[in-house]
Amino acid sequence: MITNNIHIKLLGTIALSVGLVVILFLSSERQVHRNNAFTRRYPPHPVKKHYELDLGVNSYYISGFDRDLLYLGNRTAPWHMLGVHLKTRDTTVIRLVPEDRSLAYRSLKVHVLPPYFFVMDGSMPFVLRGLLGEWTAKPWLRAPAYFSKGIPVDSHRIFIRTMNASTQRYTLGIIEKTDSFQIHLDTTILQAQVDGVFDVDGMLAKSNDSPQLGYFYFYRNQFMVMDSQLNTIQRQRTIDTVQTAQITTTEQKGMHQMKSPPLVINRSGSLHGSLFLLQSDRLGRNEPKDILDKASIIDVYDHQGGTYEFSFYIDDIHKAKLREFALENGILVALIGNRLAVFRTVEDYFDPK
Repeated sequence: MITNNIHIKLLGTIALSVGLVVILFLSSERQVHRNNAFTRRYPPHPVKKHYELDLGVNSYYISGFDRDLLYLGNRTAPWHMLGVHLKTRDTTVIRLVPEDRSLAYRSLKVHVLPPYFFVMDGSMPFVLRGLLGEWTAKPWLRAPAYFSKGIPVDSHRIFIRTMNASTQRYTLGIIEKTDSFQIHLDTTILQAQVDGVFDVDGMLAKSNDSPQLGYFYFYRNQFMVMDSQLNTIQRQRTIDTVQTAQITTTEQKGMHQMKSPPLVINRSGSLHGSLFLLQSDRLGRNEPKDILDKASIIDVYDHQGGTYEFSFYIDDIHKAKLREFALENGILVALIGNRLAVFRTVEDYFDPK
């Protein structure tokens, strides 16, 4: 009986300890997502859901637009795209054909910039290009540098993020193809705080209706907007107050690694005219703590005026969260799980200046 009582007490102590750890963890998670230092503005219905389509899989990503056509690439089937007519809702499966069938690749990404489409692999590195409607990807550029991210700026330039060989830090640049290949790097745009790699991690952006380029940090409250030559740089803080990336790194065998999951400030984004839209998982003052269980928050900034404008929600679909979104011609498209959600925007809020 004494032994049984001891076992019962031990089990009770263990259960209590586990329960306390769980409570502390949940409490810390709430604190991570809460920042009472800012307040959002939610105007009534700045976006209105028009319809949604079941894509069947969650591996699609946004490749670009051609007027009323949305093109989606596929991470697991990189030589296939899906065309979606945003007005009629008709879909078309597109098969891309590489001119060189023996082409070796590791990680393909397709971008649409009418009248061309581009197929990139910065780990090889190369860029293929073809005409929309013909769908043959022809060799266009054997890149002079490896790059981790890239998007086309126009018919002869690619906006990239690459590793600077001398500093071993991420750098933004432009690869330009004229009679020859040139690469222009600007080491001043990304500003290191910890290691110049993880702390400056973020996403490239390009406005479809202007030559502006953008970049936002994942782990701090800042984004930048530049001209197509990376000459003019506008830096703007978001309404969040985390100015320094909350990350810790370690070095093993000459490679930097994160020691723990970082605090994410900006998760995804879209640049459109004077507006920069950013997805945030951080709750401001007086926001319901359960909202992130059923929706994603989008904050809208006017980078020309240097102001925060307003915020709105994009609801989850069947408990799936927003993965990616883009704004084009008064339409906001969002990939949520394996579904495409299409919204109409209210012109008074989203009219680019």
